[in-house]
Amino acid sequence: MSFAFLRPRRRTDRSPLQVTTEVQSTAFRIARLTLTAVAAFVLAMTLLPGGGAQPLLAPLTALLVVQYSVYQTIKSSLLRVASVTAGVLVAVLFAGTVGFSWWSLGLTVLAALVIGHVMRLGDHVLEVPISAMLIFALGAASGSAAADRVLETLLGTATGLVATLVVPTVRVRPAEEAVQDVAERLRVLIGRIADDLGGERTDGEARRWQEDAERLAREIGRTDRELGAAEESVRLNPRARRLIDAGVALRHAVETMEHFTLSLRGLTRSLADDERLGAHGRLLRDPVLRPQLADALAGIATSIGAFGRLARADLSRDARPFKAEQELEVRVDIARERRARLARELHERVAAGGLWPLYGEVAMDLDRLIEHLRVEHRSRAREHWRRHRGATRHLPERPVRVVRQAGHQLRKAAESAVAAAERNARESAEDPFR
Repeated sequence: MSFAFLRPRRRTDRSPLQVTTEVQSTAFRIARLTLTAVAAFVLAMTLLPGGGAQPLLAPLTALLVVQYSVYQTIKSSLLRVASVTAGVLVAVLFAGTVGFSWWSLGLTVLAALVIGHVMRLGDHVLEVPISAMLIFALGAASGSAAADRVLETLLGTATGLVATLVVPTVRVRPAEEAVQDVAERLRVLIGRIADDLGGERTDGEARRWQEDAERLAREIGRTDRELGAAEESVRLNPRARRLIDAGVALRHAVETMEHFTLSLRGLTRSLADDERLGAHGRLLRDPVLRPQLADALAGIATSIGAFGRLARADLSRDARPFKAEQELEVRVDIARERRARLARELHERVAAGGLWPLYGEVAMDLDRLIEHLRVEHRSRAREHWRRHRGATRHLPERPVRVVRQAGHQLRKAAESAVAAAERNARESAEDPFR
């Protein structure tokens, strides 16, 4: 039996739609970077006084500033302006006091690195000494020339920021495809287990199911990385207004499939334990329980397929998630009915002296698999996100925390005022002549 469908997808295994999407995204990024660099250079040539060196620092800064997401571009712009300005000031200071030599270069780099760490520039700390050395290399350590370099940096940063705001990127499609891929692979795996249970028993089948479930659980990390990039791309992004629920829909889908996979691993582990009992095993060798378990898992497989379609329902232009929700509800009801039929049979076996620990584990794992897919969980997750975490979609964490703290203080002040007014009213009623 081949389990190639569970192996990590190589680049050659991607669908034509995925290849086309990646090619379009790459072409769009190349075109945007090229046009942004040219625009920054033309703008610097127009606004800055001529006669000096070519303003190549403006297009260079524009290329470095532009990121995939609007939020990262704004963050990169602020850090890059700070690092370049600090580097230019350090270069001008050392050039005007000690001149340029090998030991002054070392002192310049040392001072620039210390300043970068003090300013907490993070990954941009190396740009402070790089900017200082670039000023020395261009021979622009005089005050006016250094000021031109700072202006070039500001123009390049502004050009890159405007380009990102005017033509922002939304990287939701890769996360959407990754979620659909995981849902499809879960559906295929559970469907394969159901097919195997519906056929003749083979040696080591439960052990292979367990290995495949554990392998798939380890590979969900890629989906989480794609989802992080998608959530980052919609922050402060004007193009993402219609994707209000895209982040929470995909995040809930990934978290649900993570929990679902853990429950599936528990189920396959229980089946592997039954298989290791050999001739004393009760479930995989039972001619009645085996097909009923296969029937229940087949219903769960169709349910996880419907869940994957629902996770993408909010992202299409003609989104109608209520239809996908209705389909999922029907599939889950069918799976729940089949699981109840299996549970009745298991209770009869327990009453006859069967292995209750094993039967109980299998029944509990099936319950968890079905419970994870209920539509109600999706609605609760969306409502919770709107109430408590909706602001972080468009704002950085620190401003959101400040706003929340301010709102909390205002509520406390209002409650104190109301309590004081009630207390004064009671005192006045008790002593009208006070």
